[in-house]
Amino acid sequence: MAIEHSVVIKRPLAEVEAYMTDISNDSEWQEDVRESVITTEGPLGKGTAGYEIRNVMELAMRTEWTVTGYHPGTSYSFASKKSPAPYEGTVLFSIEPGGTRVTYRFSLKPGGLPGVLDPLMSLAFTPRFRQNLEYLKTLLESRP
Repeated sequence: MAIEHSVVIKRPLAEVEAYMTDISNDSEWQEDVRESVITTEGPLGKGTAGYEIRNVMELAMRTEWTVTGYHPGTSYSFASKKSPAPYEGTVLFSIEPGGTRVTYRFSLKPGGLPGVLDPLMSLAFTPRFRQNLEYLKTLLESRP
């Protein structure tokens, strides 16, 4: 399952990036995230590790992840370390007239029965990713 969605947020790139790379904000703009925590020391960068607890089909699922790349002002990437379904993603930032374009790419590679159900999972999860990014846009644009 691969998902990609973009929004243009009417805020400066540095502000949008600072908000999104503060992992503790994930539960504010992603409806299904209960908790997201960095477990390593220092600023966000390649090798930063953490975990999140997310509601998936009404079940709490804990996954551990690592930042696999960070290019300030441009993008960051992440991948699961321990997860019931391996995943990876990239968040891209670019300047647009009047704001910042955020493009969120996410791929989930479940095995076994969930892998067979991949098309159905895509139908279920794609709208949630879009809703989360649209909410992020609303949230950041409503700030003074």
